[in-house]
Amino acid sequence: MSTRRNLKYKYLKTKIALSQTIQQLLDINRKRRYFKEDPQREQKLNEELKVLNATAEIQARTLKSYEESIQALERA
Repeated sequence: MSTRRNLKYKYLKTKIALSQTIQQLLDINRKRRYFKEDPQREQKLNEELKVLNATAEIQARTLKSYEESIQALERA
């Protein structure tokens, strides 16, 4: 596989993973409305949110890096 094609493949995989992570974040935020009376469940959801937010941030940075690399290859 060429470098450009490999980067595009990684870019698409990362973009899909980021979309799934964002969807999970949205699902957890919806669930939080229903579990406000249960502090233990809400704490668990907050912990999941922290992990997913960190994951989404890493995926977004990786995606941006791939975009820049692809653009650099296309200019060359």
